[in-house]
Amino acid sequence: MKWRVMLELVGPDGIVGVHEVGGRAAVAEYTPQMIGLTLEEGKDLLAALQVHLVQAQAEDHSRHRRRCQRCGAQRPLKDQRSRGLVSLFGTVEVRAPRFTPCRCAVTCRRTLNPVAEIMPDRCTPEYERTVAKMGSLLPYRRARTLLAEFLPLGKPQTVETTRQRTLRVGTRLEQKAVAGAGSKPAVATKSIALSIDGGHVRAARQYQGRTFEVLLTQVSNDEGKQVVFASVPAEATSQTRQLRGVLLGLGATSATPVTILSDGADGPRSLGEAASPGPTHHVLDWFHLSMRVQHVAQAAKGWPDATNSDRQAGARLAERIERIRWRLWHWQVRRALDLIDETLAAVDATAADASPPAAAARKVARLLRDLETYVSGQSDIIIDYATTRRREEPISTAITESTVQWLLHRRMNAQQQMRWSPRGAHLMLKVRTSAVNGTLERDHAVAERWARRPFRRMA
Repeated sequence: MKWRVMLELVGPDGIVGVHEVGGRAAVAEYTPQMIGLTLEEGKDLLAALQVHLVQAQAEDHSRHRRRCQRCGAQRPLKDQRSRGLVSLFGTVEVRAPRFTPCRCAVTCRRTLNPVAEIMPDRCTPEYERTVAKMGSLLPYRRARTLLAEFLPLGKPQTVETTRQRTLRVGTRLEQKAVAGAGSKPAVATKSIALSIDGGHVRAARQYQGRTFEVLLTQVSNDEGKQVVFASVPAEATSQTRQLRGVLLGLGATSATPVTILSDGADGPRSLGEAASPGPTHHVLDWFHLSMRVQHVAQAAKGWPDATNSDRQAGARLAERIERIRWRLWHWQVRRALDLIDETLAAVDATAADASPPAAAARKVARLLRDLETYVSGQSDIIIDYATTRRREEPISTAITESTVQWLLHRRMNAQQQMRWSPRGAHLMLKVRTSAVNGTLERDHAVAERWARRPFRRMA
């Protein structure tokens, strides 16, 4: 059996054009490798179909635009050039005629290039969006290789081209976020939880520091809808305005209470405070508070157990640390600080001796002092975590911590010693967060108005 795939194109005048886009010669005997289409045959079919289809569409649009909309006469042909279009199904070269202005056009005498109107970026929006999405989810070289494996891209684009397209989409998404931040919510929500956490990324060698900070925010309303927001504060354009747009998109109003969970640092707290349109309530994240206690507990596990008295002292110390954790969990801040002072006095006495536990005691004392400073400084935003937990209200940014791990560290893998420029990391994260939120296709379509094109549409 032999087969052929034919493409039939019917023009506006009813003329039918038939093109053969692929086929296979007759075979005498079948093998498992010859059943159905192979990957290469499918790629060749799509590439051939794309060539004929794009050329026919460009010719049809040029024919339509050549006729003047005012007087109905045809515009004179100035010249013909070729223009390439990069798509997910290959690169297509089309004829691009240019027309001089019609004689009836007195005020507007610009040359008309119809093909440039429908191919402004020399690539399809779907190609640009797909390349940007893959470039934000995978390293640029791996994203390019993966796309070329399954799609007839033709000659693959360079890694730098993939990076530039990703950053270009990120720039448009940020401009769209800044411009659309003032829209009012269609449906108001009752409450919003805003978790802010940060991470650090290794900076490129030309940057003035070894690392730079990235802020990640996870916002959720009472209906369970979640949105992830990320930015590099040093590179963000109107960061507060963008975050406020996220809150408004989830239904925040001037009367909606916003619960801000953070580790107590001034930067995240001030950002959440400034972006919230309504009243705010700050909560110290239980995850960070519990980890501070856990550091002391881990140090206490290194207490020597050579003698019976040492084992008893280590057991009493571990019990006191758990009691500190319990009092903080139940909002007994003053009692927790008193217990820390008592424990410090006992540990300092042991550290001053020449006994074997002295080294472990000094380490525990140092961590206890850090814990005391942290609890004293954040005492005004420590809450009754036990009661809040029973009410099923947010008390921790643990989910945000996992988001930081997935969104930041997996892409900017610190284990492979990757280095980033702050601007490149910021724009790439704009695309990555939009892909995570599932709104990349819609956001990219809206952000088309901020694309920089070398032409202006002609009437």
